[in-house]
Amino acid sequence: MTTDDLPENPEPAPGWVLPQAPVPAPPAPDGPPPPPSPRFAETHFAVDGHPPDLIPRTNRLAIVTLVIGLLGLVPLAIGFGIAALVQIARRGETGKGLAFGGLAACALWVVIWVLGLALAIGSLFSADRDEAGHIRGSGKVFIATLRVGDCFTGFSGDTSDRLVTALPCARPHDGEVAAKSRLADGPYPGERETILQATEVCQERLAWVRKSRHSDDLDLYSLQPDGSAWRAGDREVVCILRYTGPGSLTTPLSATVDDSTRTLAEIAVGDCFGKWDNDSAVQRRVACTTPHWVQVFAVHALPAGPFPGRKAIEKKGDAFCARSERTIFKGRRGPEEYSFIYPLKDDWNDGLRKIACLGESVKAPMRRSILPR
Repeated sequence: MTTDDLPENPEPAPGWVLPQAPVPAPPAPDGPPPPPSPRFAETHFAVDGHPPDLIPRTNRLAIVTLVIGLLGLVPLAIGFGIAALVQIARRGETGKGLAFGGLAACALWVVIWVLGLALAIGSLFSADRDEAGHIRGSGKVFIATLRVGDCFTGFSGDTSDRLVTALPCARPHDGEVAAKSRLADGPYPGERETILQATEVCQERLAWVRKSRHSDDLDLYSLQPDGSAWRAGDREVVCILRYTGPGSLTTPLSATVDDSTRTLAEIAVGDCFGKWDNDSAVQRRVACTTPHWVQVFAVHALPAGPFPGRKAIEKKGDAFCARSERTIFKGRRGPEEYSFIYPLKDDWNDGLRKIACLGESVKAPMRRSILPR
């Protein structure tokens, strides 16, 4: 066959491909590609209609935290609770409320333990009392827990050392809670002013101590609230008397008070006394029908104000008693001598403003009142 025998436009011979060989992709047509054919995927839904992968899980440690927190296993619950909150934040799980509930239960258990411990310590350091309220045993206590009239030993005089041994007043002791009071409400006045106020309150409440036969051997201390206690509402002042004389006390201080004695504040016109003791703050009063050496014939109250000084008071006292003597004993026999007593600065600051005029006998004791009837 020659080329002249071939057709003018011969058809291309069909291509041969091997079985399972990839078919070449047809050339891309001109213009935008056709839209993709829709594809369908099988999706499974939970019973409630939500995809299962979208339902957040509850953190297991949060559940554990709640359970052991309610049981009071505080250290474990705190550890699990922290771990649960970390996992919840990282994984997007639920259970924060459970974890916080367990931690809240831990806090409640801690409060219960603290209160129980405080009650246990309070019972440990509290006085053993009988049905009448009197201390019947001995044991370590805090001074502030004692009542007025309670006796103790072991107080060194340092007010920061407030743990003492309480015991019945019939047993040897060297201290007693003599009074308690409360300072006025208001802003905390500072340490120095609080001490001054507490001391003044105790001195005012314990004026009777001067009439004790142990008055010269008693030191007064006051326990008052500090700044933190004041801000917490504490205003209580505890007044303590510490015995520094020979031996120990074996009775309450109230049993050592001599009711026949008088302080300057208690002296009245007509009172009779034995020999006057200028070194004592109290004097023993006697009946004016018995032998006596001194009798009060006049009393004068000075005006309030700053302490005028000893010389000024002595001048006023001398003038008042001289005038009173002339007036009272005019035309009759008066005392052989007269003198007067007056308050010193500390007494004046405590509110004592009295001058007492004393008629005295020098040669022999008097046996009746010298005041006119």
